[in-house]
Amino acid sequence: MGFLRRAGVTLVITVTVALFAAVAGCAPPVVPSSSASRPISPAQVVASPTEPGPVPWIDRPGSLAGPSPLPASPLPTAGRPCGAADVRATYEGGNGAAGSVFHLVSFTNIGSDTCVLRGTPRVVATESGKQPVTAIPAKMFDVVPAALSPGGKSQLELQTMRDCEARDRNPGTWPTAVYDSLQISMPGGGAVTVRGTFDVECGLYVGEFGVTPPDPVYPTPPLAGADIRLELPASVRAGGQLRYVVDVANPTDADMVLDPCPSYVQGLGSAGKTPLLLNCDAVHDIAAGKTVRFAMEIPVPADTPTGPTEVWWNVIDITSGKDGASGSVEVVGADTPCTSAQLTAAITGPGSVPGPPNMYGLKGVATDVPLTLTNRSSSACSVRGAPKVAISDAHGAALNLTTVDQGPIELGPVPVTPTLVVLAPGASATTHLYWYLPWCAPDPNPVTVTITLPANGATAAAAPTAGWNPPACKDWGGPKVGGQTSADPLQPS
Repeated sequence: MGFLRRAGVTLVITVTVALFAAVAGCAPPVVPSSSASRPISPAQVVASPTEPGPVPWIDRPGSLAGPSPLPASPLPTAGRPCGAADVRATYEGGNGAAGSVFHLVSFTNIGSDTCVLRGTPRVVATESGKQPVTAIPAKMFDVVPAALSPGGKSQLELQTMRDCEARDRNPGTWPTAVYDSLQISMPGGGAVTVRGTFDVECGLYVGEFGVTPPDPVYPTPPLAGADIRLELPASVRAGGQLRYVVDVANPTDADMVLDPCPSYVQGLGSAGKTPLLLNCDAVHDIAAGKTVRFAMEIPVPADTPTGPTEVWWNVIDITSGKDGASGSVEVVGADTPCTSAQLTAAITGPGSVPGPPNMYGLKGVATDVPLTLTNRSSSACSVRGAPKVAISDAHGAALNLTTVDQGPIELGPVPVTPTLVVLAPGASATTHLYWYLPWCAPDPNPVTVTITLPANGATAAAAPTAGWNPPACKDWGGPKVGGQTSADPLQPS
């Protein structure tokens, strides 16, 4: 991360204001080397010494709700009911989800005038030689009726189920009741038929004619397009108050009127949850091309350990999906982080493939080894968090593996959470180190592993007993370039 120093203050990155929110994926991706969703770039300018002082901070509750959507014009619904001769019905296929298959039928107005499809039609599954099955009306996805001008479209959702008593009655069997046609009665008279594959053994359900409602439109947020910078002190004491400045720059050619007054959240160590309001009593707008500096305060818990801690600041804006601004400040806590001279490390090899919830382990492209870190000095010291892991080969050459965050690799909650571990003389802390992605180069053993502690950059090195087996060279459906290392947070032994 780049920093600019000014008057004892660290001026950090410039980013665009953003939505405060969270997210997740299914396939095991190559985990990025930083937990931030996008890299942070240094600020391009240093504020002038003659710039105005910051707007005073106020402790005034804000809101997480965001603005209400703008009033939407209702869709037209006037017209006669559509009959069978007015539309072309098309079966668009089925989509499975949560033990169900949702079937979509679309309707296109092929007539010369407007007609309307609304309500729940009578639908019957039919096939020659089989007893007809009538669909049961049910609530489906949200739709609204709409008038169909010539060429206009509407839709109808149907649902079949996978699980029911009829299928469970005789274990080891899978009874079906497959039909090839649906006959749909039209509100204006007549019926249309669509063909497909419909297994109605566990029932057939039908929703209403309609179209998907248009997405809500929200008013433009007051700070849309603003650039944010954090001015952070170099350090702060645990138990004190972190005082910093948020620079809000307006790069647009129009004034940003702070009405409604924007809410924000701030956090130390993690994204904040308590919304607060900017001091809009003192500043009513941000002129085009200008910057307003807002003073901020946030308490630093007395038990915050020594070391770098992330500061997060986000405008609450439900219309955007970008990240907020963050930066790092050094916390001076009551603990004394261990130095390199105080530590000795021991690693037991050759390693094994980790099991669940490690998703790379499940793919067979990971190995892990246990590490024990011992205070060999005569003074107590502390360790905390997950160390960075570097591996060098038998000739001392670095393997240049990328350190990644362990959290996204775990399927579900991370089983080990960071805690401050105070090591008395002779006491130890433990963790697990991970080597990820297929290793298709020659065996680098015997390797040397060097860990770096997050609090102060202290290091400790060890050669694993029996070496450290790299992950197998295999085709696993993911990239084979490079490799990655990770670690769990240190815990008391």
